[in-house]
Amino acid sequence: MTASEILITQKEKEIERNLTLTFINHEAQTQPLIKNLNFSKFLLRNFLAEETGLNPTRITADQNVFLIQFCIAGNSTVKNSAQKKVASFKQAAYNIIFLPKGESLTIINSGDFELVHIYLSTDFFSRYTPEDYNFPNSVSTSSKMFPKNLYLSPKLKHILNEITLCDFSGNLKNLYTKAKIIELLALQLAQYEEEKLVPSTLKSSEAEKMMLVKEMIENNLNEPQTISSLARAAGTNEQYLKQHFKILFGNTVFGHMLACKMEKSKEMLLTGKYRITEIAEMVGYKHATHFTSAFKKFFGCLPQSFKTKLFFGGYFSFNLEALEILMMI
Repeated sequence: MTASEILITQKEKEIERNLTLTFINHEAQTQPLIKNLNFSKFLLRNFLAEETGLNPTRITADQNVFLIQFCIAGNSTVKNSAQKKVASFKQAAYNIIFLPKGESLTIINSGDFELVHIYLSTDFFSRYTPEDYNFPNSVSTSSKMFPKNLYLSPKLKHILNEITLCDFSGNLKNLYTKAKIIELLALQLAQYEEEKLVPSTLKSSEAEKMMLVKEMIENNLNEPQTISSLARAAGTNEQYLKQHFKILFGNTVFGHMLACKMEKSKEMLLTGKYRITEIAEMVGYKHATHFTSAFKKFFGCLPQSFKTKLFFGGYFSFNLEALEILMMI
């Protein structure tokens, strides 16, 4: 049997999943808005405040599915119809949620929120997670797969942006999205394994200060920031800031700052709308030469050649033969 015949056979065996999204408006005297979404293996969807407002959204599925919820901005709570337990998500948090057939999730958001949802079939999820991997929570009932939400790092956030901004179409876009979702799954499991090794010793008040520092870094990339200025703004001292930030996020303050600057500059480069000098200024470099040097050290190539390198070698980290295999599984 040829590769194309195998591919056709597998497509015939694909099961289509149906998601029903019900947008509930308690104030208006109208019927809830209902959207039906179909997918076979995976589906990515953005939720924005301007689309749904602060009204609850109820999600049901006709088959067992996994939902990866990324809270990009704002706050969100997720409640299952079969349980009283509520899962809370703050900005830059994510988790994997198992949604059994016949149950529903109600999502309530606050603030100027932005969520990214990735829905996965159980077949897809089990195929691309290690067979012997023991998730801390059971998949027999609706629950978060990780006991505590994980931190949405700049690298994970950038992968989500790559999927959204991808200008491929048709089968190539589908293949690209699939590869990126598999990459996300691998990085999430690796992140959880790393965080298990670090004891959670921070009080909630200390963790909130570190979240504030993280937000200040990410929202002011063009401004000069020092350990002392960040510590003062968060109401802590420099020693605690360096220790607690590393415990909570697995990276140093300056390591996170550099990663944010580089990932932001990478996003702007890919749009093709900005000159190198403009990007350097927007991520806090007074001199373009200093930015170019930092970029090359971080990514291994100059900003001027980055987009060409990405197109020919960086969109995928495997060869054409591997792409053909991926198309068939």
